[in-house]
Amino acid sequence: TTGNYTGIYDMSGGAWEYMMGVMLNEDNTIPLSGRSSRYNSGFTGPYSEGGSLSNGVTLPDSRYYDTYQYSTSNTTYNRRILGDATGEMGPFSNVNNGNQTRQISSWYKDDAWFLDSTAPWLFRGGDFGGGLYDGVFTFGRDDGSMAAAYGFRTVLAI
Repeated sequence: TTGNYTGIYDMSGGAWEYMMGVMLNEDNTIPLSGRSSRYNSGFTGPYSEGGSLSNGVTLPDSRYYDTYQYSTSNTTYNRRILGDATGEMGPFSNVNNGNQTRQISSWYKDDAWFLDSTAPWLFRGGDFGGGLYDGVFTFGRDDGSMAAAYGFRTVLAI
């Protein structure tokens, strides 16, 4: 565990876990539902590729999730928020891992992929296939859709 009041976290990957963190639309006014009609969270809202989901589930009150300013780059780390892991783990850098460049944080060299217009939802934990770069401090982004390697985490702060 992290030993803090924000929760207990997966210590070494296993499944990507959605957090209630989402990027806003280009006007920075409305949370994005996802990337497109095919790849989205199911919450009512606009898609980053145009259009919107109008008959989805209503997002909970905004005090229950973090929102991030819009960007088309997954390396615009100045949008970080203290308290959600993205704000604490800089500085960030790139490392070449054979045929792939990975974005990593200074904390144990865990993956650090920030939200962008193609993937506006926040993940934590990494999956079983990430190997060395997936650990307790890993965070990433996705389009909001579901898959077998995706889960979610419930955090109770008292």
